[in-house]
Amino acid sequence: MKYEHVERKMPGSLKESILRQPWCSALRTLGDSLEEILTPPTHLAELYRELTSDEKSTLRLVMSTFGCLPFTSERLAKEAVLQMAGAQVSLGLWGLRRYGIIVAFRKSWGEQLYTLPEDAFAGWQSLLFPILWPPEQSDLEELRDLSDCIADMEEDSVPSNPRGLAQQLFHCMVSCSRQSELSLTNKGTLHKKQLQKITEHVRLPARILTQSGLTYAFTDVYDEPAALMLELGMRMGFLYKNETGNRFLFHHRRFERWLQSSYEYQQAQLYRIWRQALIPAPVWLEHGIACMERATVLQWYSVSELLQAILTYCSITHKPVDDEALRQELMIAWIKPLSTFRFVELAEDQEGQRWFRWLITPRLSIGEGPDSLLEQSHRNDPSLYVQPDFEVLLPPNASLRLEWGVAAFADLQNADLVRTYRLTKESFGRALDHGLRSSDVIQVLRDHAYYEVPEGVVITLQQWEEQKDKLYLTDVTLLRCQSNEVAEALLRNEKCSNLLGERLGETNFIVSREHVKHLTKCLEAMGFHPNPNQIPNLLSDEEGEIPSWDEPVLGLCYSKDTIQLYEIDPYLPQREELYPDMQQIPVSWIKELRDYHASTRKDMIRKAIEWKSVLQLRKEGRDCFIIPRMLREDRTGWILEGWEEYEEIAWTGEDWKEMKLILPGINDGSVREKEETLGEL
Repeated sequence: MKYEHVERKMPGSLKESILRQPWCSALRTLGDSLEEILTPPTHLAELYRELTSDEKSTLRLVMSTFGCLPFTSERLAKEAVLQMAGAQVSLGLWGLRRYGIIVAFRKSWGEQLYTLPEDAFAGWQSLLFPILWPPEQSDLEELRDLSDCIADMEEDSVPSNPRGLAQQLFHCMVSCSRQSELSLTNKGTLHKKQLQKITEHVRLPARILTQSGLTYAFTDVYDEPAALMLELGMRMGFLYKNETGNRFLFHHRRFERWLQSSYEYQQAQLYRIWRQALIPAPVWLEHGIACMERATVLQWYSVSELLQAILTYCSITHKPVDDEALRQELMIAWIKPLSTFRFVELAEDQEGQRWFRWLITPRLSIGEGPDSLLEQSHRNDPSLYVQPDFEVLLPPNASLRLEWGVAAFADLQNADLVRTYRLTKESFGRALDHGLRSSDVIQVLRDHAYYEVPEGVVITLQQWEEQKDKLYLTDVTLLRCQSNEVAEALLRNEKCSNLLGERLGETNFIVSREHVKHLTKCLEAMGFHPNPNQIPNLLSDEEGEIPSWDEPVLGLCYSKDTIQLYEIDPYLPQREELYPDMQQIPVSWIKELRDYHASTRKDMIRKAIEWKSVLQLRKEGRDCFIIPRMLREDRTGWILEGWEEYEEIAWTGEDWKEMKLILPGINDGSVREKEETLGEL
């Protein structure tokens, strides 16, 4: 979940309490949204200086253990048991919530969940951990390109398109735009034959989604490559359902706007959608993604060094990790799909070590729009070949914008690096039906051809147009009026009369397809109610506004961001609530180191366990800070069990002299200094 989504759910009073904090007031000149304040690295660096040692330690623990995955306070305390007392964790979590760094949600049955918004993860990673990535660029010997053999990494894979994911989505959407309709079954899925048509040129591994941990609806109808194409089409706003939900519509304007930008930008947009689908990811993958996105485009980086950085970031919990298993998971779930989509390129050195480099800019500011990366193909640069046999060849540098123009009058034959189209009488006729003329097609070919367009092609296109113009069919809608009086009333209405076509007899009108929707609204305003079941569901882009590409859209893939289902918990307890009935203990317990009677010592230990706080014990002239776990008593005496700096201890009451009860946030100054020293180590 991102801060923009958090802010939509957050009560205004809670947001205002965050913005009123002194550290924040100087930064509000750039904007008042949580995203504008709590995600820029410069702002986070300012906030980092405000955090206490408990808050820093708690945030570091969250980053190493959960990342952006939801967690409970109990789980967090359990992970911290060797290094922080429960009260320190509670106090740290309380402070992080107060700043807005961690957000609390509450399930319907009362359980609290916490999460770190994902758009601040990379910034906090760079502040809380040593700078391990990217490493300095080393001299590389000859690398072997693995793009041709990437399919060999799994048995059921197929060679993917060498141009990448944007090219495959383009072919799929072109096919969708050509369908007379994209009707859905009663179950809500495309029909099998239609699905085969629109995915004819899709070449992706059979398990492209599940190997990355994604699940989706209608698995019995859609295979994974088809599901991914439909998901991307919906996320980009190219495909959407009509008002009744019984068919997909194709949004021509949205698709054509996408085609205006450079191919790298088109790929970068799809990368952001793929990345978002995987978030929140397991913590090791969150760190891996944040590391990789700091890498320089077109520079080679070692997968092994990336893995070591991930292991270091996650090592705070001191849990054993199978390095080789993690390497395999990183490759299968993340890096291999990026290579399949041509977001990254993979290579291998002479020692068999894997390397990668970005082919796109992963941290592109998508929200700013593609204006700075507009495709320059509109300048009529040579970018296609026209063959005498009516084949049109598009080399690798030909843009999707140009290819969209070619696809309007030619049929795709080969979707390889060099795309091959063929001009046929049928494909040219389709172009004429959509308003193109032979002069338009010839002009496109001449504007972009490397060499002269063959004269035979020009003459044939002109002849085909002459034959086509002699007779043609067109789709229209017939409006029937009950009487001549009704028909005359429509003609007298200025808005309606402009939408009516040729009059047939006294009571009928021909209405062109593009006017049906507007005419229907006009008739309803006049008090007429045409049968909605008889109004054709036109394959147009007039069904309403499509949300921005990065807005939440209901697609096929199930969201992994389950915490968005819950409401934000606005209640922030007071610090004193961490220690109920604190006024009932002697002040001396928390004020100074003293030697106490055995019974008092046990009372202090029990209270420390109850409050999940810390004990300061002076043993052999050395101050020890103990996280107590239990007080074990038997017939021979009693023993304090707990942890001191990750080491288990079991001491009798005679093993130390003076003692003091440390309450984090109240009298923990010496503990805080020690924690800061340990954190630096």
